Amino acid sequence: MEDRNSRNGCALIVGAGDRPGTGAAIAARAAREGLHVFIAGRTQEKLDALVAHIEAEGGAASAVVADCTDAEAVDALFARIAAHGAPLRLAVHNMAAPNMPHGFLKTDADFFAKHWRTSTYAGYLIGQGTIRQMLEQDEDEHFGRGTLIFTGASASLRGKAKFSAFASAKSGLRTMAQSIAREFGPQGIHVAHVIIDGVIDGQFVRNAGGNLAKLWIKSKGSDGALDPEAIADAFWAIHRQPRSAWTQEMDLRPFKEEW
Repeated sequence: MEDRNSRNGCALIVGAGDRPGTGAAIAARAAREGLHVFIAGRTQEKLDALVAHIEAEGGAASAVVADCTDAEAVDALFARIAAHGAPLRLAVHNMAAPNMPHGFLKTDADFFAKHWRTSTYAGYLIGQGTIRQMLEQDEDEHFGRGTLIFTGASASLRGKAKFSAFASAKSGLRTMAQSIAREFGPQGIHVAHVIIDGVIDGQFVRNAGGNLAKLWIKSKGSDGALDPEAIADAFWAIHRQPRSAWTQEMDLRPFKEEW
């Protein structure tokens, strides 16, 4: 049975888990705007909790457990979206390996490859699947065929000491986004890259740092860390831009953050 959201199309959010968090906030926002949201991640329990939250708000969502660094798993993910029957209007790649400091000479090949596979390679797989599907869709005369957004970081622009693996992966994702934006923008697909330049006040940071992370975020004061809901607002604004004035790159930071 078709849910009311399917008539407006669907969205794919890759890398959504705990609330509060960026991926979860984007997924919930897309559902509130009337899209059926496919949420892809590795942990069934986290995905089910987010689906329950979206449904409690009156939206519609589907959880898909998938390793999006695996080409066959990504192919199966897009086959499931296609089978749903609604056009794919928004896709967001929000994946990254934990960006903890790691000295260059202590960075082994597996650690380096993990960052590359999670950011750049998974972005390539999600990007190809999204573009192939959107090219088959009708083009809206104002908004195009659909929107593909990649989540970046401060490391997309500069390589900080002891973050060589993370910086190389994120900068690679950024330039890939630029390339495919120039190739497929004229065909009606809006490709954008959003740099998150600051700490996010989300569950991931809190879990990684425990009480110290909570104290760190608190020390930044009111609105001193990025609010996931505010990030989701920015992503949605990009998606709804008329095609005569598309953003290819946006950077977000708290008002207290240095430029």
